[in-house]
Amino acid sequence: MMSELLSLPYMQQFKCIADKCEDTCCQHWQVRIDKAHYQHMLDWVAENPSEKTIFSKAVLLNKSNVASDKSYAYIQMDENGYCPYLNTQQQCSLHIKKGIEILSDICAFYPRIITEKNSLLELSGALSCPEVVRLCLSADINSHVMLSSDNAILPQREDIPVHRTLITDDNSPVYEIYFEKVQQTFIDIARMVDCDYFTRLYILASYSHSISTIYFDNCVSLDSDALENYRVHIFDPDYKQSVSHFMSQYENDQPLACIVIYSVLLLKQQQAPEEKLSKIVDEVFNDYAQQLGFSSSKDIKNAADYANVFQKRYQMFSNSVHQQVEDYLAKYLLNCFYREWHITMPSAFIYIQMLLVRVAIIRFIIYSRILPGMTTEQIKDIAVEVIYQFARAVDHNLPFLQIVYEALNEQQMLHFDYSTPLIKF
Repeated sequence: MMSELLSLPYMQQFKCIADKCEDTCCQHWQVRIDKAHYQHMLDWVAENPSEKTIFSKAVLLNKSNVASDKSYAYIQMDENGYCPYLNTQQQCSLHIKKGIEILSDICAFYPRIITEKNSLLELSGALSCPEVVRLCLSADINSHVMLSSDNAILPQREDIPVHRTLITDDNSPVYEIYFEKVQQTFIDIARMVDCDYFTRLYILASYSHSISTIYFDNCVSLDSDALENYRVHIFDPDYKQSVSHFMSQYENDQPLACIVIYSVLLLKQQQAPEEKLSKIVDEVFNDYAQQLGFSSSKDIKNAADYANVFQKRYQMFSNSVHQQVEDYLAKYLLNCFYREWHITMPSAFIYIQMLLVRVAIIRFIIYSRILPGMTTEQIKDIAVEVIYQFARAVDHNLPFLQIVYEALNEQQMLHFDYSTPLIKF
């Protein structure tokens, strides 16, 4: 019997728009095939000899020593990075010919992300899908909560592929036992609609930094009253007002954020110049270079110069534009809190600090792409493009995120002193 399913409301509305999508998901991925569906494909090919040629080229066994039944085989992308089963109408020929039952778990369920917490399944969505981003950004921020859902919204499978599982009891690690409480606090902070965006980010950083003195990976005990007191404190009206006043008065005269953003994006460009995010960034950097009087971004020797151009651009926009962009960024954060688990990092604060870097990069690119006079729909279209391309190139690229983490750690930037400059720049 399937566990009870909870879902973000916008994921209940999700339907793949297939050939109407601006960008296929059937490209530049390492698509794993689980053992059961590899066997289904093998049986189907045996019954349909005409499929043997493409199958033998496209579907390869995983010979890695760490291969499991979930990654038993994989699809070898063609020379252009596309799945060989993708037809000229941007549709899956396997799906058309045989239906969803032959598709691997990854192909059948993407962009759905399913996690399990103490026998409850939770459905969120991967922001690498443009349609999921559109639904996420369009949903009212107060609706970004898990609600009971009908299992019929999922592809029909005997076994639901679960991205992460957490089952806790009295003998579980302390870091895991209190995970849901801290996760819910992150979500509640991001949904503080009575506070402006910068205030919410500061409270996230401050709260995660405070609790990390008692709550971290491998901690052997925890004062639950102290953890609850930290939570109560951040929702105190006087505290929220004091943070709001501090952030309104804060003037960031240091180009730290832009230096970090430039360094991360430059590294991404160097590693994957063919990715669409890299091409977007190249356009942004060259545009900034021209505004600085250079012919190319390669002529800029001081990354801090980008901060001056960004500030001039930022000041061009009205409060309504700022509110729109900040609303989108808050919804991006909420998606991350549901989809990602901070217990994969050494502490809740390190997770938040890394998230501050990511959201700063997205904010930088969005403001670098929008123009004064654009309609709300035009701004949304740009935000959708930036977020899904960023998710594909960065959020889903764990090896790259590990490199960024190591670089920030080496520069001793995973400290609260650097949080505020990353938040407001």
